[in-house]
Amino acid sequence: MADNVDDANDLVLLHLAAELAKAKPSLPPLTGICYYCDALTDERFCDADCRDDYEREQRKILMRKRG
Repeated sequence: MADNVDDANDLVLLHLAAELAKAKPSLPPLTGICYYCDALTDERFCDADCRDDYEREQRKILMRKRG
């Protein structure tokens, strides 16, 4: 039987998981195409510039959503 400490710990873990999910954007799945410029690639992005530009755009979108 769970006591108050166990219940509180479960609640904290739930809140932590929710905050981590909001804080860390999930990476898009591998498709063989760059997510920024649509070039063929074995990775998510064809180079660091495309990755940085994509992340910058995602941060802008997130900022607009949060206000």
